[in-house]
Amino acid sequence: MSIQLVLRLDQVPVSCEVQERYHAIAPCLAGKLSVAEQAHALNLSYSTVARWLRQFRTEGMPGLFPASEYPREPYTPERAVVMLLYFKCCAPRASDRELARVISAATNEWLHHETVKALLNRYFFWRYSEFRDLILYPVPADLQTRRLEMVKLRAQGWSEQTVAVLMRSTRVTVRKWVRRFQHEQEAGLHEQARLLDHSHAPHTVRRKIYFGTIQAVLTLQKKYGYAGWFRIQGYLERDFGIRLGQTTLKKVMRLNRRVHLAPQRPVELAIRAPREGPPISKHPFEHAYIDIRVVVKR
Repeated sequence: MSIQLVLRLDQVPVSCEVQERYHAIAPCLAGKLSVAEQAHALNLSYSTVARWLRQFRTEGMPGLFPASEYPREPYTPERAVVMLLYFKCCAPRASDRELARVISAATNEWLHHETVKALLNRYFFWRYSEFRDLILYPVPADLQTRRLEMVKLRAQGWSEQTVAVLMRSTRVTVRKWVRRFQHEQEAGLHEQARLLDHSHAPHTVRRKIYFGTIQAVLTLQKKYGYAGWFRIQGYLERDFGIRLGQTTLKKVMRLNRRVHLAPQRPVELAIRAPREGPPISKHPFEHAYIDIRVVVKR
């Protein structure tokens, strides 16, 4: 037996390559020789013997077979492959890295982006629109459920653009509801009360004036005729103790003229005497004129 162990690998009477590898690592498995001693005795490299020994301890006899004769079985779960093809049909423009990230988060199976690329090349039927158009991501009809689905997809690793494609929405809408969910979550809002529509009713503000003020302004307008806002403002503060700003008082006075028939200054039409027009020129630079304009303030 000791003579058999020190023979070269090409001198061992075996019938196939797998048996050669097994006989090469048998002394190491029995604990009689170390990997370095066996590699030196068989005139092989240390890494080769160590690799055969590691493959045998990990996979048994199949680990000693060449890769061409004993190919590795696909280790990607069928669930991950089906989900990959489903998401690729729903979002054809999704990148391989994005799909790998989402599949890994959904199935708890780590998936490399090169594996995703190889699987998509193998199952290429997703490229045909006749098949791809039949698969659509289900969009909830309820608005709150749809918004929660956007947040859920974003948390799974989808980009905002892909979530917008899946939900048949826009990227701005997805970003809006994701941020809104984060703010409401930080505020401690109950889950059932999140992502609801806010009321679009205008905020009621305190009225600046009431009907009594309008009546007081109308009384002063009727009493003082064509008085302007400055005089009415002084009379209003002196007689009624009411203080109003210029803009507010002008609006009230305009309202009284239109609705309550308050006195309104009549429009004056200025009638001018007819004037003789300038002479007609028969050739250029025949007449010269001086234009004098006077700004009259009323």
